[in-house]
Amino acid sequence: MKRRVFITKLIKGAGVVTTLASTPLIGWSQERAYLTPDQALKLVFPKSEKIITEQKQLTDEQIKKVANLLRVQVSKEQVFFRATTTNLLDGYAMIINEVGKDQYITFIVALTPEFKVSRVALMIFRETRGWEVQDARFSNQFKNKTSKDRLLIGADIVGITGATLSARAFCRGTKKALVLCETVYG
Repeated sequence: MKRRVFITKLIKGAGVVTTLASTPLIGWSQERAYLTPDQALKLVFPKSEKIITEQKQLTDEQIKKVANLLRVQVSKEQVFFRATTTNLLDGYAMIINEVGKDQYITFIVALTPEFKVSRVALMIFRETRGWEVQDARFSNQFKNKTSKDRLLIGADIVGITGATLSARAFCRGTKKALVLCETVYG
């Protein structure tokens, strides 16, 4: 019996083939939660007295502007966070979901009132590899970046070996947060 035939019969006998065919690849990835939304907001705005959640409806004009800048379509409804202390603006934040290889990576992007990145932090990682994007040596590279920066691996962000797709997701998501906040509040 040839090896391929033997392995196929072995897998079919164990019922694995039908199970694999009917289940999405989600079962193969891991999910690790690093921060809850409340913890993430407290991390990026540690001294703020008040954090306001705002659900905004983008106008058609804003959607076109964002689509031209990012070269991707965004949904009409977006959730933003504004942090204030004694009625003075501390900054903005967005919780972003970007696809790494085939699963979403959830992270928070915090911006200063001048629309510069103040902090990027990993919240939930669902891929099988690439979790190194949580390291400060990677995420600190985004500090003080603006929407005018390229935010590309190899250009102004140094990637991580073995985490290329996750690093690219961080770059795309950070750029998206910068452009959206600037479009809505700028």
